[in-house]
Amino acid sequence: MMKISPYDILFFRESRDFSAGENHVAESIEPLPHTIAGAIMGAIYEKGKLDLLNLRRTNSGVEKIPDPRNWEPKFSILGTFFGFERTNDEGETRPLFPLPMDLVEVEGRIAPLRAHPLSDGRVGVVAEVKGKKVLHFGPRRAFIPAEALERYLSGDLNDGPHVEANIREVKDVYERETRIGIGLNEKRTAQEGLLYRISALRLQEEREKEVLEETVITVYFEPGDEKVIEDTIGEKGLLKLGGESRFAGFEFKAGSFPLKAGGDVKADEKFKLYVATPLIVKGSSVRAFIEEELKGKARVVKVFTDRLIHVTGWDAVKKMPKPTYYALPPGTVIWLDAEKDLSIPPKLGRMTWAGYGLVLVGGGW
Repeated sequence: MMKISPYDILFFRESRDFSAGENHVAESIEPLPHTIAGAIMGAIYEKGKLDLLNLRRTNSGVEKIPDPRNWEPKFSILGTFFGFERTNDEGETRPLFPLPMDLVEVEGRIAPLRAHPLSDGRVGVVAEVKGKKVLHFGPRRAFIPAEALERYLSGDLNDGPHVEANIREVKDVYERETRIGIGLNEKRTAQEGLLYRISALRLQEEREKEVLEETVITVYFEPGDEKVIEDTIGEKGLLKLGGESRFAGFEFKAGSFPLKAGGDVKADEKFKLYVATPLIVKGSSVRAFIEEELKGKARVVKVFTDRLIHVTGWDAVKKMPKPTYYALPPGTVIWLDAEKDLSIPPKLGRMTWAGYGLVLVGGGW
């Protein structure tokens, strides 16, 4: 596992236009998997290991091999997550996961959603609070540790008090910090009318007596790939991360991913899919996409999600923007009915090599 510790604020660009002057406000999003993968690839490139990136030098520069249209490097990332580290835990780094979106807020408390059959045969949902069914509820943004997510997937973390005891609020993971700047002209001097403002992320750090707890970014690799990366860029070092290429320290540490991705489901079972990292969908229907990914062996009943994430970037080899994809945000929960026995792969969708599309299987809804 790789731990990344930023030295300053982090800024990860939105997909919308941003420049000094007219479009002068930009708000950072949370880091996406391909952004972290890009930072790691940048460190590999600096070491001259182009073969690990499936790149080669030509007379005109660098090109992707063997097939530029379906390019990916020779390593694969399982997933990237916020995490936390405490000095009294012997430096153990633990990942954090977005609160499942079928856990909602009712009057300031967290409550699970339950299936509620409707008269026309469809399935509705109600929140359950102390055994009572509630129709009015709202979304809840927070993070939970791996052990709490494991209990949720097994069906043991389904009442408000138990969930609340494991919650880590967004403000405890990172806070937003505003910076103001001014655009420069060709002579690198300030130009009138080009003020801009960014809202960046600062990962939280808290000290209580002798115990220091800090938020970090954790990166888990597919089996066998971590050693290759560590041998290439070293056990510790620096990465350039996010907008303005700010420096962050990295360190490889012992530890494997604490949860099992994918899994087997029997016919006629009800089950959940928890989206642990953004899942890039194809087409305009999430329902149709998921059912196609599962080979038509399961039927989607409900999808609990938020706005789709725009996944784009800059192709450093082609010197042009990459295609824009759309992804379900992490924390998305999908309720399904298995119509046949099926084996769900650990990842679904596009760009899985970069850490997208990691899914965890949970018990019935």
